[in-house]
Amino acid sequence: MKRHSLLSLSVLIVCFMLVGGHIVLAEGTAKVTNQCWPCQPTIYINAEKQELKGNIPPSGSTLVPFRAFFSSLKLNAQFDNQTKTVTAKNDDTTITLTAGKRVATLYGKEVSLLQSPALSEDDDLMYVNLRFIAETFGAVVRFDKSTLSIYIDFPKTNQCPPRYANGTR
Repeated sequence: MKRHSLLSLSVLIVCFMLVGGHIVLAEGTAKVTNQCWPCQPTIYINAEKQELKGNIPPSGSTLVPFRAFFSSLKLNAQFDNQTKTVTAKNDDTTITLTAGKRVATLYGKEVSLLQSPALSEDDDLMYVNLRFIAETFGAVVRFDKSTLSIYIDFPKTNQCPPRYANGTR
């Protein structure tokens, strides 16, 4: 009987996997979730669709390749391969992020991050948090869950001071 139950559970798990559901094993029970991983959102900057390949991991923070993202934002970015650190700047703002560290440096002060930058073994790229970067440089970020679309909007004039993620300045 125990063998029959194990076989039935195995068949059930395989069926769920073929249908596209995700299986989560917790405390000996199987549970199907509808979370997408990796979710790949469509990204717009000032209403213009970008060719950025972002991912939304289970943490919920959208990660994008730093070089392509900073280029889309028209920001100067430098990568130090020794320390795995990226520094991006414009006329007013300088930010430094290091792979694997949940702290960024903004105006010489440390700021806590919800998601640390990460190096991908698949494509040798460093991925950074889209919302934190965009808001640090003054953008308003909106996420449309129904269409998996992210809208990054920068003010048309420089009259508004930048809004910084995590409420720091």
